[in-house]
Amino acid sequence: MIEDLGAIAQIIEGALLPLSLIYLAREAQLNVKLTKAQFSHTLTDRLYERYLSSTQNQEFVAFLSKDFASEDLSNEDQWRVTLWTNTMLVDLFDTHEQYQNGLATQEQLDMRMNLLKLGLMRSPGAKAAWSLWKPSKNQEFIDWFEAEIFDGPLEDDSDAQAAALNMRRS
Repeated sequence: MIEDLGAIAQIIEGALLPLSLIYLAREAQLNVKLTKAQFSHTLTDRLYERYLSSTQNQEFVAFLSKDFASEDLSNEDQWRVTLWTNTMLVDLFDTHEQYQNGLATQEQLDMRMNLLKLGLMRSPGAKAAWSLWKPSKNQEFIDWFEAEIFDGPLEDDSDAQAAALNMRRS
């Protein structure tokens, strides 16, 4: 009788094990979806907060309306371009990493690249900012980024621009 109960328990256990595994797999899928949704919300929120705070700061909007590639920008404005570029690049780096991990979408990555392609990255200050970040990135990212932004490897002397703005000592 006890042997029969043991056999019945093993049969029940055998039947419940696949159900438990299915349940755990489903929970894992839901957790991945939730993580993606949370990260997507964070990316969108971060961008919208930046847009909103920019619209409320007249001085910053006046700065953004300048021609960043102009030779007439003061060193202070070049620094502002560089710092703004750093903000945009860090956001791109984060989004690219999460895209590689499957947590960000192609659209979220494209949106950030399109913002950088509006002309910001053609400015000397932005190129100087990229020259500071470039050594910390892997070659695959560098090739992808420079192909997207500069239509190929960046060949100008951004290091000299960084040194001229006291971002890097020569």
